[in-house]
Amino acid sequence: MEGTGTTLEHRMLNDTLGALGDGTHATLSAEQGILLLEGWLNALPGDVGAERILAEVAALRDHLKTGNPDGEKIRHWLLSMASHTLALSHEPSVDAATESQLKQLATALRAFTNQI
Repeated sequence: MEGTGTTLEHRMLNDTLGALGDGTHATLSAEQGILLLEGWLNALPGDVGAERILAEVAALRDHLKTGNPDGEKIRHWLLSMASHTLALSHEPSVDAATESQLKQLATALRAFTNQI
């Protein structure tokens, strides 16, 4: 998230954190997950450092759309997204508020994998 990020990026962060909470009690249907992932696909293009996350978001969204999700693949993508999100939070161009939210998101994604 370059600079202070866009309004859409901040809205997606808030929406995703709202849906996941701390990740330990989240209940997301595949449809809700697809909507969140598509929101991220709209929010992230052009962000420095977000290319790997975008590829993972697209792959996970496409996998969920098959209607036959594989929990192990989903866990792998979520853990990878968590790692890349945490790395992105340390970028010098990320403001303090966004850094905090990105760290929360990384933690929630990791916790959410335990429910899959």
